[in-house]
Amino acid sequence: MKVLISAYEKMSSGIASYTEEVAKLLSSYVDLAVLSFDDWKSERFKVIKFTRKGVSRALPYLSFLRNKESLEKIEKEFDVIHETLPPWGSTGNNLITTKWGYIGYFKLALIRLAGLSFPEKLGAFPVTLQHYIMDKISFRKAKYIVSMNDESANFIPPPIENRTLKKYEYDSKLKLLFVSRDLTMKRKNLKVILNSFKYLKKDIELHLVGEDKGKIRRDKNIIIHGFLEREKVFELMYKVDALILPSTYEELGYVGLEAYSIGLPLITSKIPSFNTIFKASPKFDPYNPKELGDILNKLSCGDLEEIGRKGYELVKQYNEIARKKFLGLYKEAMNSN
Repeated sequence: MKVLISAYEKMSSGIASYTEEVAKLLSSYVDLAVLSFDDWKSERFKVIKFTRKGVSRALPYLSFLRNKESLEKIEKEFDVIHETLPPWGSTGNNLITTKWGYIGYFKLALIRLAGLSFPEKLGAFPVTLQHYIMDKISFRKAKYIVSMNDESANFIPPPIENRTLKKYEYDSKLKLLFVSRDLTMKRKNLKVILNSFKYLKKDIELHLVGEDKGKIRRDKNIIIHGFLEREKVFELMYKVDALILPSTYEELGYVGLEAYSIGLPLITSKIPSFNTIFKASPKFDPYNPKELGDILNKLSCGDLEEIGRKGYELVKQYNEIARKKFLGLYKEAMNSN
């Protein structure tokens, strides 16, 4: 069975990490390749570089149409297309696609409008409309639609390879980590962490990873690392005590799974996707900094270590469930012709 996972795009951040981890999980069981829009290599599976023509962030649907014919030539060579980035696998046969969002497109456009800076926010509604059209193309073509963030029958937990378990050490200063491609993005909600400081009874050291555009206040307890490659983020995770994901909306929040994969404690906001995936994590109202502060005040070194180990074990369960379900879907897709 020849399976193509489509597609890897580095700028898609969490989706890119998900695409890579799914490929690593399944590459030992099927003849698997990943379609990639970037220069990227793997020792575990074949990578097919695809150079897109006429790509425009403002016109993603037109970008797809410009490349559709070239995609067809590649995807027709495979028995099953596993699409992680709709609609870039939709020209192939036996399509298994991915549903990322859990809210309506109009509401998503409003979130983008409120959270993006000028002039990017001008594209909130027209670009989201195009994403709606692109998703519908894949959903109509697909034999199976995998849901990423709700516990419906179509939900398959996102996999990630377990790494070396973190050795937990804790001193009087609690080292916290916040990661976002753009630290100023409104829905990432860094402000709730900063506002929780006034309720804390512990010394805090906050590490920020991402672009801050000069808008984050400088403080002796805040360390801004700027953008870091994925492996560098993992290195930092081994040096801190907990990761906080305070988003008001997130389709997945893959960095949380990365924390789970090494046993780093994760604290998250109460939103549907996090409630579904991050079951080992303490949760707080993303609009209530006191609630976050209370959680941090109560956590002992032993509590943090236990939370980290629960997340680590949960990843093992997710990987086994995902492996069985994906391989089963591949066989069903092949046999349904």
